[in-house]
Amino acid sequence: MAYVTVPNAVQLGRCGELIAEAVFEENLYKTCRVNHEGFDLLIFGHDGGESYRVEVKTASVPQGAGGLRYKFMTSKGSKSKRIINTEDTDLVCYVALPLRRCVIRCVSTVEAKRTTLRTTDFDECEATQIREAIAKVRKRKC
Repeated sequence: MAYVTVPNAVQLGRCGELIAEAVFEENLYKTCRVNHEGFDLLIFGHDGGESYRVEVKTASVPQGAGGLRYKFMTSKGSKSKRIINTEDTDLVCYVALPLRRCVIRCVSTVEAKRTTLRTTDFDECEATQIREAIAKVRKRKC
């Protein structure tokens, strides 16, 4: 499968990271942009003790009939791709740039090298998504 190269991918990714950072900060999580070791943000919980790695994936153009879906590359590597996993990050934050909205999920939900989300997935409350995703990460770490 050939992957299309996006000419302005760095700028689009940075925009997505800034939107994701704003969503976490708005929900009272401290954030730190790191873009290192396979994740883009570190967020710190309300209690200040726990931190979570966040990989931000950004889509700039809706796909499909009527633009009802967004596609995200949920893989790592330049030549041979592999699905991102718990070794890489704790959470995945999918950002739809035209909507300026995020979907936040535990990385264990990633099942393929490319993830497709419906536009309606971005309607769910981001605060609720963050709480549910962090709860899944905590269960996994116990």
